[in-house]
Amino acid sequence: MKKILLLFLLPISAFAQTAGTYIQNGNARATEKDYKGAIQNFNKAIELNDKNGDAYFYRANASGNLKDYKSAIEDYSKTIALKPDFATAYYYKANAESNLQNYQAAIDDFNRAIAIGPKTGEMFLYRGNAKSNLNDNAGAIADFTIALQYAPNNAEIYEYRGLAKNNRGNYAAAVDDYNIAIKLNPKKDALYQYRAGSKASMGDHQGAIVDYTAALTINPQNAEAYFYRGNNKSDQQDYKGAIEDYKKAAAINPQLKNLFLYLANAESNTGDNKGALDYFNSAINQRPQLGELYIYRGIVESNMKDYGNAMTDFNKGIALGNRTSEAYQSRAYAKLSTKDAPGAKLDADTAISLDPHSLNAYISRSKAKLAMKDTSGVMADLALAISINNKSDEAYLVRGDTHRDLGDMTAAITDYTKAIQINPNYTYAYLNRGIEKDKMNDKAGAVKDFEKLISISPKREDAYTRLGKIDNFYKYTPNGVKLFTAAIALNPANSNFYLYRGEAKAAAGDIKGAMLDYDAGLVKNPKNTSILLKQGIAEASIGDYAGALEDYNASIKIDSTSDASALSFQYRGYLQYKLGNYKAAMKDLDKAVSIFSNDETFLFRGDVKLALKDYAGATDDYHNAVYLNPTFARALAHSGIAKSYLNDAQGVNDDFAAALKADPTSADTYIDRAAAKVNLKDAAGAVADCNQAIKLSPKNSRAYLQRGLAKFALNDKTGACTDMKTAVNSGSKEAPAILAKYCN
Repeated sequence: MKKILLLFLLPISAFAQTAGTYIQNGNARATEKDYKGAIQNFNKAIELNDKNGDAYFYRANASGNLKDYKSAIEDYSKTIALKPDFATAYYYKANAESNLQNYQAAIDDFNRAIAIGPKTGEMFLYRGNAKSNLNDNAGAIADFTIALQYAPNNAEIYEYRGLAKNNRGNYAAAVDDYNIAIKLNPKKDALYQYRAGSKASMGDHQGAIVDYTAALTINPQNAEAYFYRGNNKSDQQDYKGAIEDYKKAAAINPQLKNLFLYLANAESNTGDNKGALDYFNSAINQRPQLGELYIYRGIVESNMKDYGNAMTDFNKGIALGNRTSEAYQSRAYAKLSTKDAPGAKLDADTAISLDPHSLNAYISRSKAKLAMKDTSGVMADLALAISINNKSDEAYLVRGDTHRDLGDMTAAITDYTKAIQINPNYTYAYLNRGIEKDKMNDKAGAVKDFEKLISISPKREDAYTRLGKIDNFYKYTPNGVKLFTAAIALNPANSNFYLYRGEAKAAAGDIKGAMLDYDAGLVKNPKNTSILLKQGIAEASIGDYAGALEDYNASIKIDSTSDASALSFQYRGYLQYKLGNYKAAMKDLDKAVSIFSNDETFLFRGDVKLALKDYAGATDDYHNAVYLNPTFARALAHSGIAKSYLNDAQGVNDDFAAALKADPTSADTYIDRAAAKVNLKDAAGAVADCNQAIKLSPKNSRAYLQRGLAKFALNDKTGACTDMKTAVNSGSKEAPAILAKYCN
């Protein structure tokens, strides 16, 4: 807030003359601005009569004009003691108190002057200024409003009221006041600058830029206007324009706080760290003793991962006297990057001692403590950081990372979520939260986070890669093809992007499109075993067993030992099972289990054992599959079939009850239970289950086939043959032989 310095000289005629010749001479000297001579005359008048209030008052005025406010206040106090109803003495004393920043004392004196009267607009204006300086912006606004009743065309009052409204966060009302002030005084650059600040706070960055430009038209040497215009350009991602403004500000006033930091950030945001480095090199050549420049060049070098030169610059800047919290904090960051955790902690300690409210210093110290295994210290520092600013997205991110490193994924996700609530575009938080959700098997949540990350930063390859690596990602988003089309455009050489788009196409039923993508991916990388595997699965799904077998063989030839190779053995084994090569199937599935097994590995091997009539062995494998995935309906159902061959009716009932609980709308489960009921001589129950399966899936050939078999068991040949014909027409491969044998 602008401080008001009053000229206290009053004409002699303003007060009754009681001090005689010395007072007259003193006022004459004051009129000529010889305030020291005036004081000498007032001193003599007081020596002759120390009860003369006017002499003290005039001497106070002269002292005020010499900026000796302490002496002025003493004399105003003596005047008031002699003339307690002298409102002007209170008023002038209040102004002197304001100049010494004794704002509460000033307000008390303004209150007394106003109470005695007569009231003037200036009394309310200056009391409002004092209240503003005490952050009593509501009180200030009230006083400025009263002052306007006395002087409705005073631009300065609108300016001050606008500042108070801005400080209260009422930016729109502040703009209204600045509009009037500008209309009354259109040549004052500060008014445009203040209005620009309020517009920026409202998110109207373009309007702010227009106002800063107007301010600069009036005063081209306004370094702050260039600086803040640069900030608003940066907010609009016009980093080139921001850099130009920051450089103009630096040419006028290189001492502006954070100027070089914002310049360095803007250069980095353009990806032009070299440009930033060149600028700071030139600036240092011009001002080699300005320590701040070395600090910010060090920050640029840190951004470029040139930590050696960064450390040299930080040391130089600090040695030149730039011993600021930010300097030590920046050096702490560089030391963290070079794994010097103890050194980073010492610098963070110093930064905190210089500025106990340095959020970044607490965050850096927490990272240093984490590297030093001081878990309790980490959490204590992050708690302090959050207490300083509970809207710090970075503090929550770092605390989330700490929870993650400690293995507490739930707490990590909670903190990442808080960071995102504060900053909905915080890419690191989405990335880290997505990774933790994937670990916790929240595939849908992980996919959603990576999709959001891509929408914010569509050129981040790692985001696409993270998304594609989620098992069956295509089940949780309809945008897989679109997303990986964008990824391929971003990097056509990345074979995995063709793999992921192929998976998305296959899931959508576009097997032909998937095969084209798999082929394109293999052109980029013929040894990509994941593509060979997925291509094999796609080929098997359309009955191209020879092509599938060729791809599985090729994948295993490239890699037969890693955990990933287990899937190639698994799917080759399952294909051999479908081809009736049970011995080869068992060999592959045993190999898969020995390398790395999942729920499907045991399901497939259980199916082979079931085909080989090893019902107990099959039951064991299905049990292992369910152990890995308790809601694996298919494994539970197949276990029920195996138990039916063992005449374990209770086991059959339990398994199918669990399977239907896991997936109550699965037609296949009802069909499998029908098969088990046939084995247990409950053909009528089997027909009922097939009826339910047909309701769920009217074109399911297996349902008609199995119902036909159940009707044969019930000696309903006519019904059985009708179902067999329907099964044939629905595409069953087994039904034609049965139809030919029993229904001619």
